[in-house]
Amino acid sequence: MSQSALNLGNLFGTALEAMTAHRREINDLDGYNGNHGDNMVENLRMITDAVQSKSSEPPTEALHYAAQLLQSQGRGGTSRYYATGLDQAAEQLQGHASLGGDDVMSLVQTLLGAIPSQGYQPQPQAGGSVLDQVLGLAGGQSPQSPQLDQEGDGLDIGDVVNALLPAGLAFLQAKQAGADTKSAIGQALMGALMGGQVNPLQTGTPRAAAGTLIAQTMLQALSGRR
Repeated sequence: MSQSALNLGNLFGTALEAMTAHRREINDLDGYNGNHGDNMVENLRMITDAVQSKSSEPPTEALHYAAQLLQSQGRGGTSRYYATGLDQAAEQLQGHASLGGDDVMSLVQTLLGAIPSQGYQPQPQAGGSVLDQVLGLAGGQSPQSPQLDQEGDGLDIGDVVNALLPAGLAFLQAKQAGADTKSAIGQALMGALMGGQVNPLQTGTPRAAAGTLIAQTMLQALSGRR
């Protein structure tokens, strides 16, 4: 995807295409209602239409608008977490007139970090978000890997590397190169999703499968592989 084509409408549009193609597999993972894939197709369509309608406005405005629509009209219980993630991403993009590569990485991390891997707790608990689950699977560990402190306070680098190998190695190398904690997590996530360490449809839960598929597709678009 060229820099000129790097916008929210294209990113969520490619995610919508992927979700539409794999909706049945994700439905099959949903042992409760059997419709998580269907719900996510509709939610992504809503998000895509919303951000495209605000394409002339800064990304933060488009994301806030999409979050509001999803909060009031989203399908399925997980839609509330995507709305929260979109709002959080919008706050992080305050003052950005356009979307850059680092912004896409931040958006992906924020969305996955806002979604509990299971249950409906108000906030994801330690080791309980889809982001934690993806990084844990990349390291061959259980989803209950130690939560990564986005601010870096009290972070035990050894624990991260041991828990998330080989994703932890990418994290450690990025830290050694001077990256902040959030950027280092982003590089580890990129390696996990783009290096074949994690197959979205084999993450075990419909919520993780859908979230990981969205993240992987966005990163593929960012890297120009689509």
